[in-house]
Amino acid sequence: MGSTLSRKVAGASIVVLIAVLTVGLSGPRYAEDCSAGKPFCYDAPIHLDSPINTLGFEGGPSLSSDGLELYFVSDRPGALGGPGDQDIYVARRQSVNSVWGEPARVPPPVSSPFFDITPTISLDGLTLYFASNRPGPFSPPWPDLWVSHRGSVNQAWGPAVNLGSGVNTPLFEGSLDISPDQRTLFFAGVTPDFVFDIFLTTRNSTDEPFGARVKLAPPINSEGHDYGPALTPDGHTMFFSSGVDNPFAPGAVNHLYVSERQNDRAPWGPRIYLDTLNCPTCFGGLPTIRAGGKEICWMGDRGDSLGDKDIYCAVRR
Repeated sequence: MGSTLSRKVAGASIVVLIAVLTVGLSGPRYAEDCSAGKPFCYDAPIHLDSPINTLGFEGGPSLSSDGLELYFVSDRPGALGGPGDQDIYVARRQSVNSVWGEPARVPPPVSSPFFDITPTISLDGLTLYFASNRPGPFSPPWPDLWVSHRGSVNQAWGPAVNLGSGVNTPLFEGSLDISPDQRTLFFAGVTPDFVFDIFLTTRNSTDEPFGARVKLAPPINSEGHDYGPALTPDGHTMFFSSGVDNPFAPGAVNHLYVSERQNDRAPWGPRIYLDTLNCPTCFGGLPTIRAGGKEICWMGDRGDSLGDKDIYCAVRR
């Protein structure tokens, strides 16, 4: 009896010990591997292969809500404005686990002989927002924000319309994201001090122009450059880019962050450094997300870029 009890106790002790060791190993190891915490831990970044990335510049990605379209910017040969110009392209895939197909330039009136950058596709796939320095109220030389519509995903894009003076200024307006009802716009603009900050503007209906823009308070904006807002559909989680270096400067180091808020009226919480996506000497900017952040892509340089900047993607663990 005593021997049997001893064996049972010893066996239970071993089971408990194994459980403790397992938790002890997996818990700290996981924490050390991802300090951002769930749900902001991602698998290793994937550098997209050709035909997405080329020896030129690729950036400003935007994923469709179903993850089957990827809009992005490229200066690959054949640009409408000649060598060095940037046009907007779209690539498609059969499923979220498939490889991307050959990109096609989004034809005029979206792409143009001017710089056309930072596209954002609406959740319903029928509206495309982008920046361009084509002739407008405040451009060129710096880009304004524009929008184009289509009646269905199989129809061509309509005329490009400038978003107006509530949004645009004579300075640089670029990366943006739009709420599902398209009444709230988050975007980046250069201030008179030549620093990128993130702004917010709203409108009562999609038939009205956007109102006067408002600069977001810290911790979204910092003393450095803050840009590239990408929000979950509920508008309560924002991914964005930030860094002391000007993102256009050669060798700039910028990183990806995320912040949360409880509701539309609540302040934004602390910025969270996305450590599984960043590296100390890397450039990471202009994120785009799908499925509330399950899949994220961004413009970056992790030391393996084919050109000036390339597109990377990662999937949440």
